[in-house]
Amino acid sequence: MLNFDVLFAHPTSIQIALYGCLISLLWLVECLRLPQSLGTKWRHTSLNSLFILSALPIQLMMMVPCLYLARWTAEHNFGLIYLLPDPERPLFKFALMFVVLDLLDYVYHRTAHRVPLMWRFHSLHHTDLAVDVTTTVREHPGETLVRNCFLIGYVLLCGASIEVLILRQTAQTVANLTSHTALRLPDGAARKVAWLFITPNLHHAHHHFMLPTTNRNFGDVLSIWDRLFGTLVHRNREDTVFGLNGRMDGALDARLRAKAAQIWNALLRRPGVAAAKAA
Repeated sequence: MLNFDVLFAHPTSIQIALYGCLISLLWLVECLRLPQSLGTKWRHTSLNSLFILSALPIQLMMMVPCLYLARWTAEHNFGLIYLLPDPERPLFKFALMFVVLDLLDYVYHRTAHRVPLMWRFHSLHHTDLAVDVTTTVREHPGETLVRNCFLIGYVLLCGASIEVLILRQTAQTVANLTSHTALRLPDGAARKVAWLFITPNLHHAHHHFMLPTTNRNFGDVLSIWDRLFGTLVHRNREDTVFGLNGRMDGALDARLRAKAAQIWNALLRRPGVAAAKAA
């Protein structure tokens, strides 16, 4: 049973632990269940994992003002939720705020595909030619910054409390990792679950390399927004090709690997590192 007191007392630590455990578990299941050599899997993982080095510090830095503002909105009754009668009712404070935040994430994701500067950042995520659970962390640091600025705006607009924000982020962690995994639900089960939630099957279609499918299935946790706004599409595994049209030759990944190798070699050439290695 989830201990909410512990969750609210140590939100950042719990989030990191949950993220690490779930991504590791899904990665291992992918290795066991999917026909891919361990060497190929590891090369793909090692590249995508590099993005954690930029994303995690920015994410942690941006969560400080976000949590502070969530506390401030509660103390000053600031935000749209306080226009409702009895805003502390669980139906409003948790259920309604969760749904509203999910809608705003849908709006953000759809905007990231339409605004050129945001798409320049977000398109990096779509250039992965072999989507699996590690694709979740393949995010440009510029997008990490912009995405969290949007989140701070949501908190101020809605008056979301720390409690609902933490619960929302926890659900979002699970949803993002499971939707990117290379594992898929059976078609029958996927169709049923997709009436409410984003499934790996739905999100795989979003990573299809060609328009208009790339601009479909923007949902984060709930699929109702795609259904409501006409952006929902189903696509079979056999008809889905991961990547981004015009960037399918793998040249970007080759440049990223070369850059990572340069950084690593530079670190090894540092006197302190070299001395420690020699010792």
